[in-house]
Amino acid sequence: MSTFEAAAVAMIALLPGALYLFAVERETAVVRAGLADRVMRVAATAALFHLALAPLTAWTYLRVWESGRLTRPPVPWAWWWLPLPYVVVPLLTGFAVGSAFRRGRRWARIVNGQTPEPLAWDAVFGHDSALWLRIRLRDTDGGTNGWILGVFARDARGRLDSRASAYPQPHDLYLCDTAAALPDGSFRRGADGRPVLRNIGLLISREEITYIEVMWG
Repeated sequence: MSTFEAAAVAMIALLPGALYLFAVERETAVVRAGLADRVMRVAATAALFHLALAPLTAWTYLRVWESGRLTRPPVPWAWWWLPLPYVVVPLLTGFAVGSAFRRGRRWARIVNGQTPEPLAWDAVFGHDSALWLRIRLRDTDGGTNGWILGVFARDARGRLDSRASAYPQPHDLYLCDTAAALPDGSFRRGADGRPVLRNIGLLISREEITYIEVMWG
């Protein structure tokens, strides 16, 4: 086997694990480990997918590769679809696990591991939770006497999500809506007793924040 062939085999062998990890991290927006640990995760996950797809791999090797049919055109059209499970199955599995993990499903935490998020920022903002935030700014002239009250959730129409950057990116926070604040940082409430929303979103950097009080629900 040539060096090129060996490299191609290694890439194909690791591809399912890499696709799965990509899909999970895309859904959770959390990168949990350094390069060495990520390589081990990719290799271990790829091994599991290859184990699950072993019957297809064996059939493909015997009927397609060993038979020499690839060198004798025309190649049957059905054979062009054989690589599809090695791409689609890891991606769909990763999206399902990542989405369930973000929603706090127990089975997804078992599958994805109990390793905590790398930073407290990710632990708070890395899940689909509705939060009220009381943000104390470094600049006390900003906001209302240095206070900003915000909503980390969907907007009132259920369309626009709040967003928080994840490790290893610089921390910034987008709030889909903000609430009117009193000078002491408490919520200004309407006649119905609910916080008065301003219908104004906010993008803010972690560097501008002293601390954040988090209120769930």
